Amino acid sequence: MKLRTFILLMAAVLLFIWGHSLIPRSHSAEESLGMMIFLQKILDFLHIPLQLTDHLVRKLAHFAEHAVAGIILGCYFFPEVRDAVNRKEKIVKAAIPFAAGFFIGFIDETVQLFSGRGAAVADVWIDFAGICCGAAVTGLVIFVIYTINKRKNA
Repeated sequence: MKLRTFILLMAAVLLFIWGHSLIPRSHSAEESLGMMIFLQKILDFLHIPLQLTDHLVRKLAHFAEHAVAGIILGCYFFPEVRDAVNRKEKIVKAAIPFAAGFFIGFIDETVQLFSGRGAAVADVWIDFAGICCGAAVTGLVIFVIYTINKRKNA
């Protein structure tokens, strides 16, 4: 991924994440309720006996939006890992998406202080888990593609 593409995608995702964190509590609750009703209809249609709650939908939203950020971070930084010259450089390059992800979640919760919604340490960890999952899946996909291409060329 080119640097320009990475910056544009990350900027868009961060504007979405942090923009939603600035939404007042009442509007955020309406948005979550609408999403909960929509998702519940899908579960009911698929005959999945799960009853969604507002709390679960909010936490899943945190996780999902940060997973997207993790995917973008992984797409940019993980291809650099295979080009690293030594093990230390590989570890540092592989750790960047996770370190950046923690700060994205931390900033997200800090932004919520200004919207009157308050911040929660648990949400920082949910955000970070989303980043980690998104980045880990991306890293795995990149590794598999790299391994397949390496075998084809051998």
